[in-house]
Amino acid sequence: MLLIITPNPALDRTMVFPGLRLGTVQRTDDVVVAAGGKGLNVARAARTLAQTTLVCAPLGGLTGEMVARLAEAEGIAGRWSRQGAETRTCILLVDPEGGDATALNESGPVFTANDWESFRAMTLSAACESQLCLLSGSLPRGVTPAALGELLGELGSVGRRVIVDTSGAALTAALAARPYGVKVNGAELGAALGRGEVTDIADASMALAELRARGVELAAVSLGSRGAIVADATGTWWACPPPINVLSSVGCGDSLLAGMSAGLLRGLALPDVLRLGVACGSADALTIGGGRLDLAEVERLMELTQVERAG
Repeated sequence: MLLIITPNPALDRTMVFPGLRLGTVQRTDDVVVAAGGKGLNVARAARTLAQTTLVCAPLGGLTGEMVARLAEAEGIAGRWSRQGAETRTCILLVDPEGGDATALNESGPVFTANDWESFRAMTLSAACESQLCLLSGSLPRGVTPAALGELLGELGSVGRRVIVDTSGAALTAALAARPYGVKVNGAELGAALGRGEVTDIADASMALAELRARGVELAAVSLGSRGAIVADATGTWWACPPPINVLSSVGCGDSLLAGMSAGLLRGLALPDVLRLGVACGSADALTIGGGRLDLAEVERLMELTQVERAG
């Protein structure tokens, strides 16, 4: 089972406005409301790949209740801890003529110590049943990066493999805990290593080598239209997808992580793990709403994605 630890879930409202213009009154009937946040996006994509998943997330208020109902309606299994404050809402604006989506994300609720302890205990219990864990997304306000590092340390101490996808101070704390894996984008990787955004294939390979030198076994970076690079003890690989017409990049990194995780759990070789992940990320870019995949598109894009050694 794939356990997806989601500290800061959201209710996502995706609205499509052809010819979107700020500062005007515009109306649309094209709205998608879904259980959101990075972890829910990963779960949605993984479910399309027939991967058994369980989401652990804190939920609060009427918004939290709606997130739980929407996840259940999609067939996404979840364990929900209760928090005192309302779960956040995120607005995604898509202009089919504009080349990509605009995300307006709330920071999220302020956690009490009890809120975090309830979530932590639930996560550790659920992890006993998992073969692979993902820590996906930002931290709620009121939760320190050190608390995240402690949770990762506890998961590691009971033999759980954890891949982390977060940013900023949370990522710094996660790296100090030496998780099994890290998946980030070029800007997040550069910031974590104290340098500018990583965009070049050679620089990305060296940056991943630095992560591995810090104790991370599996290190991956997504580079947008240039694909992604992954490194482990067997080597470093770059996968480049074919050109596509991007509708929305929101959730593409989450789908990439879902594909890679499914590949790892299937026992695929690292180049094929990366190929599946990049195909999923590219397929997501063709849809509206994070983590939504057309399986036929994934299979088509896998055939067209080129994989070669890097570094």
